[in-house]
Amino acid sequence: MTLKVRFPKDIREYARKEKVKESIIKLTETALAEAITNFHRRMIVLQGEKLDKAKLAGILAGGVARILSEHIPELLERKLRDTDRVEVLYATDALGEETYGRKRFEEFRKHFSVIAPNAELTSVTFKYSRDILGRTFDILIIDLSYDYSPNDLGRIIETVRGGGIIFVLTNPFEKWKDMWTGFHKSLVTPPYTIEDVKKRFNRRLIRKFSEHKGIYIINADKMKAERKPRKHKSQAKLPEREKIEIPKEIKFPKELYELCLTRGQVDVLKALEDLIEKEGMIVLTADRGRGKSVSVGIASIGLAVTSKKKRFRIVVTSPELENVQSLFKFARKSLEVLGYKTKTVTENGLIKELYARGIALRYYPPTKGYRQKADLYIVDEAAGIHVPILHKYLEKGRVVFSSTIHGYEGAGRGFSVKFLKKAKEKREYKEVHLSVPIRYAEGDPIEKWLFDVLLLDAEPVELTEEDYELIRKMEVYLEEPDLDDWFENDREDLRHFVGIYVLAHYRNRPSDVALLADAPHHEARVLRLKNGKIVTAIQIAREGGIPKGVIDKMAKGYKPPGNIIPDMMVKHHYAKEFARLRGYRVVRIATHPDAMDLGLGSKALELLVREAEEKGYDWVGSGFGASPELIRFWVRNGFAVVHLSPTRNPVSGEYTAIVIKPISERAKEIVKKANDEFRLRLTEWLGDTHKDLEPEIARWLFETPFGEAVGYPIYLTKTQKRRLEMFIKRVLTYDTVVDAVKPLVKLYFLDGWMRPYLDERQIILLIHRVLQAHDWKETAKLINRTELYTMIELRDIIRGLWYYYKHMIKEENDIS
Repeated sequence: MTLKVRFPKDIREYARKEKVKESIIKLTETALAEAITNFHRRMIVLQGEKLDKAKLAGILAGGVARILSEHIPELLERKLRDTDRVEVLYATDALGEETYGRKRFEEFRKHFSVIAPNAELTSVTFKYSRDILGRTFDILIIDLSYDYSPNDLGRIIETVRGGGIIFVLTNPFEKWKDMWTGFHKSLVTPPYTIEDVKKRFNRRLIRKFSEHKGIYIINADKMKAERKPRKHKSQAKLPEREKIEIPKEIKFPKELYELCLTRGQVDVLKALEDLIEKEGMIVLTADRGRGKSVSVGIASIGLAVTSKKKRFRIVVTSPELENVQSLFKFARKSLEVLGYKTKTVTENGLIKELYARGIALRYYPPTKGYRQKADLYIVDEAAGIHVPILHKYLEKGRVVFSSTIHGYEGAGRGFSVKFLKKAKEKREYKEVHLSVPIRYAEGDPIEKWLFDVLLLDAEPVELTEEDYELIRKMEVYLEEPDLDDWFENDREDLRHFVGIYVLAHYRNRPSDVALLADAPHHEARVLRLKNGKIVTAIQIAREGGIPKGVIDKMAKGYKPPGNIIPDMMVKHHYAKEFARLRGYRVVRIATHPDAMDLGLGSKALELLVREAEEKGYDWVGSGFGASPELIRFWVRNGFAVVHLSPTRNPVSGEYTAIVIKPISERAKEIVKKANDEFRLRLTEWLGDTHKDLEPEIARWLFETPFGEAVGYPIYLTKTQKRRLEMFIKRVLTYDTVVDAVKPLVKLYFLDGWMRPYLDERQIILLIHRVLQAHDWKETAKLINRTELYTMIELRDIIRGLWYYYKHMIKEENDIS
């Protein structure tokens, strides 16, 4: 079946009156014909300085909307769309009354509404682009003329369905490549100015418009096509959607299977049918845009309605609420298809809870979801959640893990290596992979463009046996790459560098690439093998060197952007002088996923500290989510812990630790004092603020690279000393001498390298029972011993510490 793709006569006359050339009309017709024929998307870039680009977008988008509206019956019949209205999205940086963004929108709307008055037009600012997640549009107008972030680009472009057209409004390329945007202004941090901000990302974006198929460029000011299709088309051949065969034997209602658009989605529903009669675990993986969340939303309702329970509760979790909007919307659609009345609870325009008779779906942050009672747990975008948190969900009866492989939510093989490998040791699971896109057909050129420009599919270089031999010999060197060369010439090294982060446990967003490209204080370092292959990627931020006037403001509460460690040192340690010192903050450090635990990360840090010293910097530091592995890594590499956040990150479930390795003598003096102060605070925080901190982490927080004891006096009265000895002799119980035991244990953890040896289990026991004041039952479970054994063990430890420290403890007079 073919469709006529030609602007109606009245639109052609309107366009001629507005001085739009016939060649521009034909370009748009051809782009639409290609999009419909291939069930792909096409992009038309309208560059210009005047309002003409908005006017042109209004006329061309109106023409496209009219053509699509005429052919809706045929498109619905082929399942190429799911609504009988043409849906149009206009996205811009600002819609305030006096903004240029508003003026361009009004110019667009003035012409569009004349030509396509029946189309459904939605406008949104980038700031609120989360509100349109889960929706699909036929036409997108995205205004990049002034302010946008790459995150906006990645989120909004993917809302367009196959057969749709994307109009991009930009400044003239020659002007755009040298201008600063609002995003650039957000990158300015003391002591840098806007003049120091780079423009690498915009230039990369401009270049990519010309490198990929399916993208056409028009100079709107001159009404001239600068990149156009080779051959004009005015006919579109309607494609066939992938044929879906519903299995003969199904347990979920057939109406739910009829909502599926790909065979992969059918496979997901069949997989979840296994959970009707018994508990189990399902793992779904897919590239971005494959309908993974949609499938889970449909299948979860299938499970709920076939359950024999009167009330079926579903916990939904993901790094952010916006990640699961498609899941909630298709769960709601599934319920409505089955005749249920639904009720939703929203938060900032996003669905957070969904209810129907006997069925409840509720979203919880990852750190709270596993604490809830439910019949099904759905962990979406699992690769963005800290592995220890994922392990909590492994203990649940029915659980579905889904993860994006490529895309800014994804973590590729990192999810498989860091979680699934260990998960197999705990329980069996079924894995389903979705490969066919849901919104458009495979091979869509706009998807290829988006993945390329935002490096969503970047992967590290492949390692050979020869490479592992070089690693064993540690034949490596640290290099500061030329980012101008990487971005301007699209070097493969850039993809390998970003690819290491994609496959490591980092939540990658498109704006992270732009931050590396344009932020004046951000730089890259790579650890290369002797043959040039990148095996460790480091992103650093230069911090400090802050002017005195700004430091005074910081002490009163001002938070300068981009100076995380100096700001913390001023506010939490009153070390105003530290803010004047200069240092490297390690923003990210990750090793090739196939070369983990071989010493490369430590070697990279060693060489980075050496470089900082040679360049006259005062310190190297970092802030990160504290896990036993990470805190041990930094401490063993000579970094001192100086701060721990008072609350856990709501996504990762981790406390944030800040560590510093001082280089200059002044930095050593300040950092040692801060490290002493932190260790002292921690002895008190563990019984209150950080009572739930894992003891395995706490024990490393007490370690110090300086090797000296904290100069803090510990006092016991004569009576306390006598009671302590009575406890050691088994006359008194622990609960009656806590007041005397705790100062002794504090002394141990505030000591330096000369403190007596205790094994790992004994250290954990002291932290958990004494400093955190957990009961005997919990402590015994933690160290995998009986309660009686735990009590005896603690008494023995305290006996040894008392004999070692009693001559050091000062004595206060008894209360008279």
